[in-house]
Order: sequence, then structure tokens, then C-alpha cells
Amino acid sequence: MYTIKQASALSGLSIDTIRFYEKAGLLPAINRLPNGHRSFLPTDIERMKIIICMKKAGFTLEELKSYLDIAETGNMHEHPDVMASMLRHKEKLKNQMVQIQTVLDFIDQKISEGSWLERKA
Repeated sequence: MYTIKQASALSGLSIDTIRFYEKAGLLPAINRLPNGHRSFLPTDIERMKIIICMKKAGFTLEELKSYLDIAETGNMHEHPDVMASMLRHKEKLKNQMVQIQTVLDFIDQKISEGSWLERKA
């Protein structure tokens, strides 16, 4: 079991963000010690890492909550709306990767040329 400080270090989330996600229902009921302090399980840490990943993918908190509720209680394939949302986000990320690669290629080209702007004669 982990303290909130340890959970923060392990997950990469701030303590305030962990508390916010708990209040928003993204984290299940967190165990409490007799003194009232939160006590996190490894599964809680894993769930925080999933939240981070999905936030980076562009999911809203509402979409995250829906996904996490389904993931905990059933099979995602039984929820075509959730699967469709996941596939849309995947395509969006793939498109972003192509755009980023185009920018990287441009930068590499300019670095190899040694100049950012073409000089006029």
C-alpha cells in the first residue's frame, strides 16, 4: 500500500490531481487508514497511469470515466460507442504523428542544409 505522496511519485500525478480525480469519480473508492489518510493499492497506481495516457490521447474526463467504468465491469467490445470513440482517438493520434514527422523531416532537412532560409542572389 502507498501513501498519496508515494502514489504521486509512482504515477506522475500531483497530489492535488489525484484528489481531483478521486472526487471526479475517475478513481474508485480509495482505502483509508484509521487516521483517515488515503492508502493506494498497485491497481490504483495502474489506473492513474491509464488516466494519464488517455488524457494525453485527448480523452475528456467524461470519456475517461465511461471507459474506466466499463473496463472495470465488463468487456469494451460489448460497448460499440466506446469502441468507436477509442478508434476515433487512435486515428486522430496517427494523423498527429504524421504531422509531427513532417515537421521533423523539415527540421532535419534544414539542419543538413545549414540554413533556414534560402538566400536570394
